[in-house]
Amino acid sequence: MLFKLFAKLPLPLLYTLSGPIYFVTYHLVRYRRGIVREHLSTAFPTSSEKEICRLEKRYYRNLADVTVEVVKGMAISEAEFEARVTHKNYDLVKGFIDQGKSLLLLSSHSGNWEWLQLAMGLQLPILVESIYKPLHSKTMDRVFYEMRTRFGASLVNAVDLMGEVIKNRKKQRAYAILADQKPRGSGRCHYTDFLNRDTRFFVGPEKIAQFAKLPIIYVRMTRVKRGYYEIEYQLLAEPPYEKNKDSYPVTELYARAVESHILQHPDSWLWSNRRWRVRNP
Repeated sequence: MLFKLFAKLPLPLLYTLSGPIYFVTYHLVRYRRGIVREHLSTAFPTSSEKEICRLEKRYYRNLADVTVEVVKGMAISEAEFEARVTHKNYDLVKGFIDQGKSLLLLSSHSGNWEWLQLAMGLQLPILVESIYKPLHSKTMDRVFYEMRTRFGASLVNAVDLMGEVIKNRKKQRAYAILADQKPRGSGRCHYTDFLNRDTRFFVGPEKIAQFAKLPIIYVRMTRVKRGYYEIEYQLLAEPPYEKNKDSYPVTELYARAVESHILQHPDSWLWSNRRWRVRNP
């Protein structure tokens, strides 16, 4: 496939495609520009139109860079990848692993979330099971499956997560979830103010952590400079958990952690996702 041929090119050379990708996406196709503008204007109500436009362009340039980095992820060597992605506060994770504990790793669509999944598989000495939803295109789903599992991680369909946790309760695992997008279906959710909107968050991760007695670690990925990232680990909660069917304090902590990261690095989050497509009741 063409992607795999491009993936063999050096990353600096691939970045020469980033400008044309930005131009086509932002100026010609105008990919979801209305959605991005609405989301940014709501999240930053005190910013002027000029400031919003500037941030919008930075977002699309960042998205173009992420696109070519994802392509490179299909062939990048372990040595080059380790040189480009560093880990901060990793002792937190290692401490739990050394105790023989399984983990729940929560992150968001900031930085380069595809590289984040690669980094988890490469860095952690236990099996990382990354939760995903299959793509509609079987061809693209196969391409991304191969890339995401290159460095040892395993993929688990989101609908099979609870069964996987139950099956592996006596095995040490790290379950990785990008939990910042819109929940599907009509299941129980946690409502909170997030980027100046009443927002639903999926409470499944908190329930799973309670059930399996898993420590919950927030993993934030930040671009240091072009082609280089830092991953930082933050403890959100650990057992014992208080069970209350009407309260989800850990999900609230997660929402606040994600929001804080977005406000610090606003051009790096996935603003083009239809996060608030359905109005909350």
